[in-house]
Amino acid sequence: MKVTKKIRKQLVSNIDVLIFFFSILFFDYYFRSQLAFTTTNSRLIFVNIFIGLFLSSFLFLLGKKTRLVIGSLILLILSLLCFCQNLHYNYFTTFFSFSKASILKEFFQVKNEATGKITLDLFTYFIPVILFILSNCIKGKQIKYKPIIKISSFVFISILSTVCLILTFSNYPNASKKSESDAYLYETLYNKVRAVERLGLYSYTIKDAQLTLSNKVSNADEEKALIDLYIEEHGYTSETNEYTGLFKGKNLILILCESLSNIVVDEDLTPTLYMMQTQGINFNNHYAPVYQSATADSEFISLMSQIPSIENGPLAYDFYENTFPNALPQLFREIGYSANSFHSFKKEFYNRETLHYTYGFTYLYDWLDLNLEKKPEFVEAYNWIHDRELFTKAIDATNENASEPFFDFFISVSGHVPYVRERYELEYDLWQTIVLHGEAGEKYSTEALCYLAAQKTLDTGLEALIEKLRNTGQLENTVIALYGDHYPYGLTKSATKELFTNLKNDYEIYRVPFIIWTPELTESTTIEKVTSTYDIMPTLCNLFDINLDGHLITGRDALSQKDGLVIFEDHSWLNDRAYFNATKGSVIKLDPSITDQEINEINDQVFEEIQISQSILTTDYFSDSK
Repeated sequence: MKVTKKIRKQLVSNIDVLIFFFSILFFDYYFRSQLAFTTTNSRLIFVNIFIGLFLSSFLFLLGKKTRLVIGSLILLILSLLCFCQNLHYNYFTTFFSFSKASILKEFFQVKNEATGKITLDLFTYFIPVILFILSNCIKGKQIKYKPIIKISSFVFISILSTVCLILTFSNYPNASKKSESDAYLYETLYNKVRAVERLGLYSYTIKDAQLTLSNKVSNADEEKALIDLYIEEHGYTSETNEYTGLFKGKNLILILCESLSNIVVDEDLTPTLYMMQTQGINFNNHYAPVYQSATADSEFISLMSQIPSIENGPLAYDFYENTFPNALPQLFREIGYSANSFHSFKKEFYNRETLHYTYGFTYLYDWLDLNLEKKPEFVEAYNWIHDRELFTKAIDATNENASEPFFDFFISVSGHVPYVRERYELEYDLWQTIVLHGEAGEKYSTEALCYLAAQKTLDTGLEALIEKLRNTGQLENTVIALYGDHYPYGLTKSATKELFTNLKNDYEIYRVPFIIWTPELTESTTIEKVTSTYDIMPTLCNLFDINLDGHLITGRDALSQKDGLVIFEDHSWLNDRAYFNATKGSVIKLDPSITDQEINEINDQVFEEIQISQSILTTDYFSDSK
């Protein structure tokens, strides 16, 4: 009886430590449950137990008040970690890395995008913090143990936990194929989702912090020599075809369309887009992979046809001082074109004020340069300036300050989140969308209707652009190429399900329009082969007779006979024959005849190309060509 009473007294005195320990386990379990990851991985369970034991043994050393402060702080940090990573995954379907810290200021400028993804169940992460505080406050007087007992307990448990953790972290299963090796995954975290799923959030966070803080020492000369060899073997080879030089000497307007998806191209909803698609060159199986900086990386890919930063921080902040002599603006300037970019937001966002000049643009016009109108009720990053204003003012600026032929790059914003009725700039296009699809609740929710209206606003802008060029007499001599920068990941899950009803496979969400149009085209052309954002630059170069022989190009001329390959950030890939999901390690064979050996060869090709592209950025490889 006395023993039972003594044990009960000990448990009550340390109930806060017990709650703290089980909170460590709960965080990971609930996090994995939220994301539909497996919760029965024995290795992860042991890692969580050892981490919980280590931290709990430290709390055992402390007095009641100090225990309350330190324990609450640790649990609050872990709850915020789980909350933020869960929210980040809900929005981007990947996890945050400390290397992306430089882009946080962009997030806070458009924070309304992510707040729409916050759901009540995410606040469950904070319940353990409350329970710990309550248990500490109501447990009464804390038993004071002899220092030798506390210290010896801490030393024993901490040494045991540390040794077990070290053994775990240093003994991940290895494999000859990098795509199947947990050891390589842990050392590089090349696939963040796979790393969290297989290694656990705690292990991922610790390793991510280590990789971010450590200074990677590499031999730049050796890396450049390897790049030289790679370019010698894989340098781009142009193929002359019936489209070569078709638009030589014409003006080019390339438009990046915010969150544009194929589902909005409709004869009634977006008649201008529909006209361009059915009367121009339409790439019907086009994909836009999403990388860590989304739109900014999409710009880089379309202008450079190279893989952006994956292993390091965002390209816009970590590599803006690099040299990019083969970027599309620079290539057009070399053949006598003027080259300028236009954006109806502030130019410092994504560091465009520096990066666009690095690409070779003569000038980046933002909303101040173009004197774009904002009503008194305009709220930055909530309301967005109508694309009609951007497109027409950009043509005015081009005709006033540049010479023909010109290459203009437009970055649209009308399709941006939030998708809400309160955006006054959507008013007319939303009314027309409601006329077509009915009020909210009849066919679509308010959010879905506002997304469609936002893309109709883009269509209205395109109509105004074509009319403007017609009035200035430049339409016949101008080519308009447009593409979606990424799928509308700003939509909630429910709105996504409403709008994307015909997806057979997960990767199809990345399918977006890529259209090239000019009145000169007498008949439409539809390309059914798989294409991607990587193919935009070499395709346009062929059409305008710009030679790319010997350049390092990830994409290919989509109008040639070369096979396309879409490379995703997590090392997944898609071509006309198969889709390989690197996170799940699964394959969807679109062509039953493709062999496992061929799939493994493409895996190796993707890994090698990503590795080379990262070395090009970290060594500033092209600086030697100045």
